[in-house]
Amino acid sequence: MDNLTIISLKWMHIIAGSLALLAGPIAMVNQNGGQIHRISGRIYYWSMIVICLTTLVLSIYRSNWLLLMIGAFTAYLVLSAYRALALKNLHKGQKAERVDWIILIASAISAAALIITGGYLLYYGKSFGFVPLTFGLVMSSGVKQDYKRFTVPPTEKNHWLLKHITGMMGGYIATITAFLVQNIHTDPAFVVWLAPSLIIAPFIAFTVRKFKKGPGKIKLT
Repeated sequence: MDNLTIISLKWMHIIAGSLALLAGPIAMVNQNGGQIHRISGRIYYWSMIVICLTTLVLSIYRSNWLLLMIGAFTAYLVLSAYRALALKNLHKGQKAERVDWIILIASAISAAALIITGGYLLYYGKSFGFVPLTFGLVMSSGVKQDYKRFTVPPTEKNHWLLKHITGMMGGYIATITAFLVQNIHTDPAFVVWLAPSLIIAPFIAFTVRKFKKGPGKIKLT
């Protein structure tokens, strides 16, 4: 791969990351499913897709398999959250489509790889192993929940909304994490990798709890 291609991919990654960082909060604040949410949500989603694709190519080029697995984790969060909009009627007997199972299987493999990598690093005394281990456990939990949703009709009518919220917000955490990792160095290194998750996760839990009580008039398409 020539230098021009590498530079182009890096700039695509940076621009997409900047757009995702800006569009994400706009979509989160405007949670009524209106035009602002849809437009900012689409900008955020496609920016995240570009981020994941450029991460895929660059990580393979650099033989950075850990980065590849974390990119797969981010892709899982965003893709499964987007697909939730097409699976609104699982509670009525709707079946998951082939693309949903492909995402699920690929994500299960990635989750296992992250857990194994994290365990390996920790076994040899490297504290950074907490990063892939944590991401892998979170990813495996999501995969398990998705498998259950696909095979057993959910009891909550707004199951798709809860999945959409957690996945998209989780993807935003990944974007913030990537930005901080590139600009802040901590000792131990795993602190900056996990801090955004620890800080923002309670907000996600609060939002999910709010919509479990009743999603109001939200209608995402």
